[in-house]
Amino acid sequence: MILVLSGEGPSDVGTETLTTDGWKFVAGPMAVIVDQLLSRSEKLNYSLLETHEVGAECVLFVSEGQLSRLRPSRPIQLPRGDDGFGNIFFRAQAYLLGKHVKEIATQRNEQAIAVLFRDGDGTRSMPREQWRQKFDSIVSGFRAADFQTGVPMVPRPKSEAWMLCGLLKHENREEACGWLEAESGNDASPNSLKRQLALHLGHELGHEPTAEEQAELVKSGHITPELIDLPSFTAFRDELDRAYAHGVHAN
Repeated sequence: MILVLSGEGPSDVGTETLTTDGWKFVAGPMAVIVDQLLSRSEKLNYSLLETHEVGAECVLFVSEGQLSRLRPSRPIQLPRGDDGFGNIFFRAQAYLLGKHVKEIATQRNEQAIAVLFRDGDGTRSMPREQWRQKFDSIVSGFRAADFQTGVPMVPRPKSEAWMLCGLLKHENREEACGWLEAESGNDASPNSLKRQLALHLGHELGHEPTAEEQAELVKSGHITPELIDLPSFTAFRDELDRAYAHGVHAN
């Protein structure tokens, strides 16, 4: 199986860095979460990231810039959805990614899952209806590309809410963390989620945890994906499970 990841930056799904051996994918915390969910015993029962590290080339990364360069010279004609006109951009991105990954899967004669990560809102708290429209726009984009194993990964309002919930649940499984989805996604806010995450981890003011540190929190078990109890995370996990099941049954 091939896993294709597209995100917004190093602190979500990851990034590529140039090494002496060429370009290397460096997984962010969201990529590790995806990998751990897929590597469960009832699913793949092995880690795609670890398999990729030893040379299997089963994890591919598509940056925002690369995704935009996939856009054809002529305008994309997508059917109008009921997800709001403002979300047509995300529908188009999912469409482009879906078409691209379909070609890769056909060339390699393998099943592929594509995960498109986009934060819910980085400027303010995000009403659930607005989040749902953004999520659904990505679903409809994959559908328009006739790509059945595309997965929207849209935290509400942003990935730090998922990370904080995971940490809180690790410390106390009875801890309620639904309030995190109503927090502001604005990093300039005095009580921003980024700042809350940094303070929770004991960082000094102004020192945010790096992408590597956040990824390690998931790898080490300080954040367990199965314990993240937030509606936006559940929606993502359900779509990932659906995509995996479709890929398995397609074989």
